[in-house]
Amino acid sequence: MFIKILRFLVKYWYLTLITGISISCYLSVLIPPHKFWPAVLTSYAIPILLILNILLLIVIVVNKRKLVVFPLICLIFGTPFFLITISYNRDSTSGYDLSILSFNTRYFRKPLGYDEFSPEMIQWVVKDSSKIKCIQEFCTNSNYPVVDVSSRMKNEGYNEFVYTIKNQYSENRSGLAIFTKYEILDSGFVWKELYNINSALFVDLKIKEDTIRIYNVHLASMGINVDEYKNPHRYESKVRSLISKLKIGAEMRANQIYTLLNHTSNCPYPFIICGDFNDTPYSYNYFKLKRYFFNAFEKAGNGFGFSLNSILFFLRIDHHFYSTGIEAVHFRVDRSMKISDHFPTRGMYRITK
Repeated sequence: MFIKILRFLVKYWYLTLITGISISCYLSVLIPPHKFWPAVLTSYAIPILLILNILLLIVIVVNKRKLVVFPLICLIFGTPFFLITISYNRDSTSGYDLSILSFNTRYFRKPLGYDEFSPEMIQWVVKDSSKIKCIQEFCTNSNYPVVDVSSRMKNEGYNEFVYTIKNQYSENRSGLAIFTKYEILDSGFVWKELYNINSALFVDLKIKEDTIRIYNVHLASMGINVDEYKNPHRYESKVRSLISKLKIGAEMRANQIYTLLNHTSNCPYPFIICGDFNDTPYSYNYFKLKRYFFNAFEKAGNGFGFSLNSILFFLRIDHHFYSTGIEAVHFRVDRSMKISDHFPTRGMYRITK
């Protein structure tokens, strides 16, 4: 049946339409969400269109048709998206100067709820050997030794810069954290929210004879609960709600990216930005960062780098970007830790300045 549909599409007018749609979607990553918000929606179609054009190319070649130029054009223009979708680099963990763990820990809670802490995940993070740890959706509580993550990290020899939001309904301190075994020369905020975990921190670290800045960011969430859309009732209102959330989230993240870029433009040191960006590689925000910085997955990763541990497993929304003066030598998604709804990401970097 699917092959019949593909053969049906191998006609001049349909291929012309698909080509026009494909190129329009490719260009959507260059359009700021606040100027034309529908571009946010069309960008999500990019991976589907890449696959469709590959299949159309195969069908046309097998059937010896003369319309091969249409999918070829789409795939040629889509080359930048192939390069950010899948990566292949020689795997190496040698010759690096610093190692970074970035992890959205979901407040160190057990799966499928927020009622219980996960001692296993806390122990895993505390004992991880990375010299720098950037934690999003961090949580600690000094009243309970098992959940007192800050004290446990201090006992392991880590310095910390922690920001926790105000929450009058809980004694737990939730927010973002950077832990490091290097000396912290300075620290601060790119922006912070009093009652919202979506903030950005930085620390300046003394590493041998160099000073390196590390950013830990957690951009605005998409605000989508997948379980809400499993129930077919009130389908139209749910679709409108979904579109609205995608639009608002993309605009908020774009504003946060502008703030981040402004902050990095005044940074006197090489830097690394890591965290939960809540944006796929097919977004305006990703390409905006890619315009100025290098991406560790693209330069030193392998495979697809999917970082979301949920029904939407095919998404990569946790990223590492870095400036000149630094080189990524290794990057991978650590799929051994499966308790959170994100997988940890690891990067190893060499200072080249």
